[in-house]
Amino acid sequence: MRKRSLVVGLVVVVAVAVVAAGAVAGPVGKPVGSSDGNSQAIGAVLTPKRLYQKRFTPAALEVTTKLRSTTAADGVPVPTTDVQVDFDKNARIFTKGIPTCDAGKLQNRSDEIAKRECKGAIIGTGTATALLPIGSQVFTVKQKVTAFNGKPKGKRPVVLLHSYGKKPIQTTLVLIGTVSNYNKQGYGPRLDVEVPLIAGGAGALNYFRVKIDKKYKYKGKRRSFVYARCPKNKKLKVRSVFKFLDGETSDPTYRQSCKQKPERRGK
Repeated sequence: MRKRSLVVGLVVVVAVAVVAAGAVAGPVGKPVGSSDGNSQAIGAVLTPKRLYQKRFTPAALEVTTKLRSTTAADGVPVPTTDVQVDFDKNARIFTKGIPTCDAGKLQNRSDEIAKRECKGAIIGTGTATALLPIGSQVFTVKQKVTAFNGKPKGKRPVVLLHSYGKKPIQTTLVLIGTVSNYNKQGYGPRLDVEVPLIAGGAGALNYFRVKIDKKYKYKGKRRSFVYARCPKNKKLKVRSVFKFLDGETSDPTYRQSCKQKPERRGK
């Protein structure tokens, strides 16, 4: 039995990619179980679904993760400690010209204050839930998620995910996501996430959804944080590895179909 604590806290150090908080849930693939009873699923949807085959098109990316336990008496899964997500090579990100936000401005801040502190750096929104046992009860903490463009680590882009909830218990989560170029086996951008424990490991983040859809102008041109194209086989793939507190892992995947639109002449 994991030790229960009344201390509420969560700081997540990234990228990802990692929500049924009264909002429409994003699609996920087939859950993959681990020997500890955890069942993990992931979804990653690029829109619009009609994309060029050769040219990268401005797009939005919605990432959803779901975690549940099939064995825990209280329904609380073994918490996640590390996540790695590889996105299809036909997806790219572009961050030039977007203001950045320092993670320190988001720590212990409400949703309203976080948005005010880093208004220009907002790149997306979403929802999340965490399960928190207190005494004999398990509380579902519903939260709003706001994604910010963070200060890069060297040349690697950073995504900050601020998650805040007030009921039944006030919590603030900060996820710091670092993106690198994997560029192997048909995959391109890689997101690495370190997930600190909730209440010393008693609680668990069980749902997370964020949609990155930033569009803006840079040097007189319209830009997008996310770009995508539809390959010859009309499939976009994602793979991931979730590591849990007890050392067990789960590796769910997701595949999305896309449609090709005619290439522009002279391009």
